[in-house]
Amino acid sequence: MKSKWAQGILAAAIALGLTAVEWTRSRPAMSAEYLQIGLGLFSLSVPIADLETFAATGEVPDTLDTYIDYLSPQARSQLQEALTRNVEISPVAISQMTYSALGEDFLNRLGNIVQTPAGINGNQAMRAALILAAADPEGFSILKVFQYFPTAGIHVDVGELLALEREMGTYFSYRDTSLAAIAAQSDREVAATAQGLSEDVPDLRQPGIVAFNQTTLTLRNQFSGIPAATPRRFEVDIYLPETPATAVPLVIISHGLGASRADFATMAQHLASYGFAVAVPDHPGSDTNYQREFLANLAYEGLDPLEFVYRPWDVKSIIDALAANPTYAQVLDLNHVGVIGHSFGGYTALALGGAPLNQSRVAANCNPVEYVLNLSTLLQCRAIELPLADYDLTDERVTAVMAYSPVTSVLLGPESVAQVQTPVMMVTSSSDFVAPAVPEQIHPFIWLETAEKHLATFLSASHVAINGEVDFSDQVEVAPQVSSLLTGPDPTLSTSYAHALNVAFMGFYLSDRPEYEQFLGAAYAAEFLSEPPVALTVINSLTAEQLEATFGDEPPIPIYPDPVSPERAVH
Repeated sequence: MKSKWAQGILAAAIALGLTAVEWTRSRPAMSAEYLQIGLGLFSLSVPIADLETFAATGEVPDTLDTYIDYLSPQARSQLQEALTRNVEISPVAISQMTYSALGEDFLNRLGNIVQTPAGINGNQAMRAALILAAADPEGFSILKVFQYFPTAGIHVDVGELLALEREMGTYFSYRDTSLAAIAAQSDREVAATAQGLSEDVPDLRQPGIVAFNQTTLTLRNQFSGIPAATPRRFEVDIYLPETPATAVPLVIISHGLGASRADFATMAQHLASYGFAVAVPDHPGSDTNYQREFLANLAYEGLDPLEFVYRPWDVKSIIDALAANPTYAQVLDLNHVGVIGHSFGGYTALALGGAPLNQSRVAANCNPVEYVLNLSTLLQCRAIELPLADYDLTDERVTAVMAYSPVTSVLLGPESVAQVQTPVMMVTSSSDFVAPAVPEQIHPFIWLETAEKHLATFLSASHVAINGEVDFSDQVEVAPQVSSLLTGPDPTLSTSYAHALNVAFMGFYLSDRPEYEQFLGAAYAAEFLSEPPVALTVINSLTAEQLEATFGDEPPIPIYPDPVSPERAVH
């Protein structure tokens, strides 16, 4: 019987080829001839030419027979299919990525696993090989990367590879069990519903019947009492019912990093069709213009740290300006305002709802920055450059908050999130690789101490799941798969969920519509809204004990991280 240890070594080595396409033609002058796989004192050498033969024909050369024999027939077939799968990757995108600050850090980490034959970090060799392979007229493949690797051999440190595999495996296992705990809680809440849904359930995914007008205002943000802040102008779209009654509820939508108010026009129109007034601003400095800069350099260094302060004050300025304008002040209820935010905008919404910027936690988590499985940490850690101050970001006029994929773990942490006293709906997407569900939304939902809280989970959706179909083609040269990677399998469906949840949440908490309470429960989501391929759950309670019990061990990510002291903020 073959040992699982040896099988693990082979599987780890073969995993390097899982995104490859067929290799056939001649080699350049400098080319890797062999793949050396090392684990402690154990080492084996696999000729790359033999991997090519297997990939192209399925025949197993004698040198690979012993190793391939450890794989089941199904695994062997899957390996060959993966090796011959065509992948289109732009050399421009690869070059931009590998020469960026983010790309260099990634290559350094990868270089600890993929090394030169002398055991030296393979970051520089990997960069050259990746760019040349992407530029090859026959297309990119991992075997092409081997071809252009500028050393005679490639050493793979399987110990490092398996350590990373274990770390990632444990992380994703915890994510999956956390989602299972949420699903079980949803089942309990459905079963505990005193009565079923009413027979005539309205479909809040469909537009309402209220006609509305849209206009654009240019406002000025004055930043009262904020050190080093510079006044700025910004535009905001206002959607107002055509025949407004008095005390029309106002909802303000804050876009994410690199987005714009135009991205949320459909969401705003849907809310307006149900009788809400809606304001959607651009946040200069973190809008679409910044997105182009980020995608060109793949670094957050260009983001002004004061943007963490500017954004909430943009929203404050909107409320102030509408209160000072008789046309709006006479019809709007500006003492009970709802804020919806996505990603960076989710942080903005929570800050306005009572969560102070946690500079102590930023200092504790950002020196150095660790982001292996959480890219949003790179954004959040820009706040370490903020001048130390007691920033006044909360606005008592904000009385209801919806946060879609918010970034929270470093900027806020449990100390700040616990201070939110407004009703909150936290919305998470299970496949979000930018702001991952567990550290950025599921744990923070547990940190909330407000009695009126809800957690909505979009299963299989990703970070940009609530704006319908998104076209990234005019922003950066990327592979076609990037769009679906950022949205999930059906962004139109997940967008419809968001529309329904927005109306239900804001209707209940802003419009004094008690009949909307049933639409914030688990039953409405599970029995009326949810459908494949994006399942939806909504729960109103979740505890740390539930997550721990479902995982069956100490979580790899502490649910409550170690406390931080104010002294940690000094820098």
